[in-house]
Amino acid sequence: MKLDDLKHNFEQQIADSSAEAQLALQVDELKAKTKKYQRDIKMRDFMEISISLLLIPVWLYGLTISANWVQSSGCILATLTSLYIPYKLLKARRLLPCKEDSIRAYLHQEQQRLAQQKQLLENIVWWYIAPIFISVMLITLGANMDDEGVIQLKPHMQLYYLLVLLGMVGIYFWNRRAARKRFGPLLERVEQQLNELNDE
Repeated sequence: MKLDDLKHNFEQQIADSSAEAQLALQVDELKAKTKKYQRDIKMRDFMEISISLLLIPVWLYGLTISANWVQSSGCILATLTSLYIPYKLLKARRLLPCKEDSIRAYLHQEQQRLAQQKQLLENIVWWYIAPIFISVMLITLGANMDDEGVIQLKPHMQLYYLLVLLGMVGIYFWNRRAARKRFGPLLERVEQQLNELNDE
């Protein structure tokens, strides 16, 4: 009886160590994939933040030469947007501090990181697209306002607004697709591994 118990315990230990080794291998593979995405995210953030900050003097200069309150409102909104975009991008990279160094803690951090980036892209219309579109509209509408305060929209300006709107809609759908294709599968994989850990 004791020999059977010893044999059973030995087989159980071998099965457990094999499962742990497989999980460690899966986590290493996941780390390699997420490392590439983290590099891409850092590059994207660097570009977006640089452009936003470089545009602030342009908007402030536009504010000093604006012809009316509509154009001034557009420049103010564009300046605020150029400050908010870096804040939003950096906030999405901030993670809760990890109190322990384990596979479960690593997976929780990756889950948090991927969920934040996915949500950032899914909500891009509210924090990026809409403020930029409204700013551009206000600045150009103000430039087309006559001395009596009436906006004179010529056909080429209507075409311009249509093209800008179509571009913004394209950016929105492209980012939604990127959120679904790039971060969705990785997030599912992390959650699956967390569930496997919780089932043990």
